[in-house]
Amino acid sequence: MKSILINKKSYVWSILLLLTSGLSAQFSDSFTIYFTKTTNIHKQLPNESWVEQFKKDIPKFKKEKYILVGKNGVSTYRIDPENEPSFIVPEWLIPSAANEVILYPDSLKLKKDFAGNEFIICDSNFNFRWKITNDKRNIAGYNCRKAVAKFQDSILIYAFFAEELIGSQGPEVIHGLPGVILGLGIPAFHTNWFADKVVLNAKGLNPNLPIKKKQKQYTKLMLHDEMEKLFGGKWNASAEKMYWKLFF
Repeated sequence: MKSILINKKSYVWSILLLLTSGLSAQFSDSFTIYFTKTTNIHKQLPNESWVEQFKKDIPKFKKEKYILVGKNGVSTYRIDPENEPSFIVPEWLIPSAANEVILYPDSLKLKKDFAGNEFIICDSNFNFRWKITNDKRNIAGYNCRKAVAKFQDSILIYAFFAEELIGSQGPEVIHGLPGVILGLGIPAFHTNWFADKVVLNAKGLNPNLPIKKKQKQYTKLMLHDEMEKLFGGKWNASAEKMYWKLFF
């Protein structure tokens, strides 16, 4: 009888070890994610006759490679050093994505080039009110759930997050879900982001921005005011959209 009890205990412990080892192998808060950002350039252009010839001279899509590195609730998002753009898009047409993004649990830091000026933005995180749906999709080998948020009352954001990756980060400044975002789409900007590969190791995490001595730092509101000055007071809906697109 004693032998049987010991065997039962051993069996139970074996099951527990298998379960816990499976969990530790499956769930991680340390990761490096390789993203492809795709922008439909043709849809960025106005529907005017003079634009049609211009469309013929440039590809329809622009693809860029980015790397998201995260650990313990902190993440960095930077252009992949091996990224090789197939062509250069004029700044007036598509402002470049944020050069560097650092997300902390309750704040962010950005380095951004716009109109020949470099801006450092330090402020609180954006607040995204997510609605999680029952839709699912496999991205880079992870089962992801879909969530939807409305930003600034008009910009819809679709995200697919993996609960197996512990954290709430995503590409650019997107965050706030119970899992890391591996797929993202913003129809208003004709842009989507999808993970190509996930590595369970925060390789090269460096949550610091190289800031020049005495370089001015901006809040989101200060940047808005500065851009209005750059536009010479001619602020309209298109300029407002360009401002928000700087963060995505």
